[in-house]
Amino acid sequence: MVEDSLRTGTPIGLGFVDDSTPPFMDASGQDFLVAPGERPQFVRTVMGVGKPMVVEKRPDGTQLVFIQNLGKVELGVRVKSASPYLVCEAEYLEENESVSADQIGPFTILNKLLGSWIAKNIPDPVGRDQFMSHINTPKEVLGCFSAFLVLDTDLQQAVLEENNYDSKIKLLSGLVAAGSILS
Repeated sequence: MVEDSLRTGTPIGLGFVDDSTPPFMDASGQDFLVAPGERPQFVRTVMGVGKPMVVEKRPDGTQLVFIQNLGKVELGVRVKSASPYLVCEAEYLEENESVSADQIGPFTILNKLLGSWIAKNIPDPVGRDQFMSHINTPKEVLGCFSAFLVLDTDLQQAVLEENNYDSKIKLLSGLVAAGSILS
């Protein structure tokens, strides 16, 4: 999927799948139990979307991939495809990306906490610098903060579903105050 996305420029959607979801592939693991024209019920409707960037190719064939945030989408129906991964329609969701003056201080704190987490958790300086060079906008900061520092996936989803950056900042700042982020 990553290779196809890099080759075609098609974004990748990342959605929350609940652990209690029944199996969504057939017993052979060859096909999804979602017919073309149906919306997958095992993944939340609002999901992040982005373009992959390969940070590191490892000798064992695995890759460290960073997905550069392009925004969020509402998941549509499955499209008939021969791909070994699920291909669906999606519609971009608009967000108010402005940060008001009264949220600059809390945003700056979130940005510094994210920078500290990155410095602590990405030991390779080249990989760390490459990663940090792609975190420049409030969209990228808030998306990475939520993905990497928020412990609870339902809270991550709540942040994703907010359509206003000031609301996201307030929610994340509240989680920091409550101790609901990684240290």
